[in-house]
Amino acid sequence: MRIAFITPEFVTEPSYSGGLANYLGRVTVALAEQGHEVHVFTRSTENAQLEFQGVTVHRIVPLWDRRMILDHIDPLIPKVLYNPYQDFKAAWCLWRRWLHIHQTAQFDIVQAANVMSVGLFFRWERRIPVVTRMSSYRPFWDAAAGISPTAGVKFRWLMERLAVTGTRHLYAPTHFVAGQVQKGYSIPEVKVIETPFFLEQPTSDTSIFEQYAGQPYLLFFGRMTQMKGVHILAEALPEVLKQFDEMRVFLIGGGGHSPDGKPMADYVRDKLKEFGDRTTILNSMRHDKLYPFIQNAKVVVLPSLIDNLPNTCLEAMGLGKVIVATTGSCFEQVIENHVSGILVRPGDAAALADGICRAWQLEEQAHTEMQEQAQQSIAKLHPTRSIPQLVEYYQSVIDSEK
Repeated sequence: MRIAFITPEFVTEPSYSGGLANYLGRVTVALAEQGHEVHVFTRSTENAQLEFQGVTVHRIVPLWDRRMILDHIDPLIPKVLYNPYQDFKAAWCLWRRWLHIHQTAQFDIVQAANVMSVGLFFRWERRIPVVTRMSSYRPFWDAAAGISPTAGVKFRWLMERLAVTGTRHLYAPTHFVAGQVQKGYSIPEVKVIETPFFLEQPTSDTSIFEQYAGQPYLLFFGRMTQMKGVHILAEALPEVLKQFDEMRVFLIGGGGHSPDGKPMADYVRDKLKEFGDRTTILNSMRHDKLYPFIQNAKVVVLPSLIDNLPNTCLEAMGLGKVIVATTGSCFEQVIENHVSGILVRPGDAAALADGICRAWQLEEQAHTEMQEQAQQSIAKLHPTRSIPQLVEYYQSVIDSEK
């Protein structure tokens, strides 16, 4: 099968940090290893084509044309509409590059991400099947992240709605997201196909970790946003740190805005100023530098208000970590409370603090058993089991359009 993936980010790009890029980095390689011809079309800072572990990657700069004549209108676009305009331009450029390659490659199926409406121009494609994988229902996600619904944000919602509702085949990795999409877009059915996962074995780089090695620590990693519940974590931690003098806290990831409009990192530092010598905040880093922090954490905390079976959860469980996460969205699909992790109510700082304390105080045997259960739970997502389900879905879509 020849498969094209349309995405705003991929692991080949120096600035990537999102779960979408990590997911695609795994699923495309797994498909290639099983004999499929896989092409990725991604937004980039340069036009180029390269090979990544058996996957052909088409890197595309969002420019209207090589002479950049039309791009001279960029400065004329109102600031509030600049981001949706850039999304529109990127979607057009990704579609045009795919169209050019399709003339000779003849793809069997296209999978587009819903993120940034990259599949917008595929809504009119009728020669081959197009599926959209729903990472989120954007209005709910933006609200949870504390993003103000400006005219530009609403325009992005509209573009995504047009891209999604113009696609005949949709699927999501969790029942939670599928339900949101069905309700939000009035779509009768969104299929659920869980995210294939295998633990990467990057070349380990401990250069950053070695600067901080020492006391046992609690770890949060991922995007430091309100949607990920980082502000709730900041409210919960003072009481926890008072109880455990030996505990250090690490937060690693790109920043967002806190409820008071400050950068989230500043908000956390302010809430934990009494424990500044035991709190470390680091920028996002690639897996070779990040994995040592995950591997050596005593407990990983993922206090999301809303989420979509994030790579942070899969990676931490794959590395056998005890996780404290939240109920109500996605974590229940892989975590059984008090068996393979600890689940607490989202948005509740007291409940989160209690969950962290319970995880931190687990007896050694109970801690080990929970780690083992986490790894066993995540094993069901290994590509040898999950990729055939995805391929079967692709084939059913292809057959339905013959």
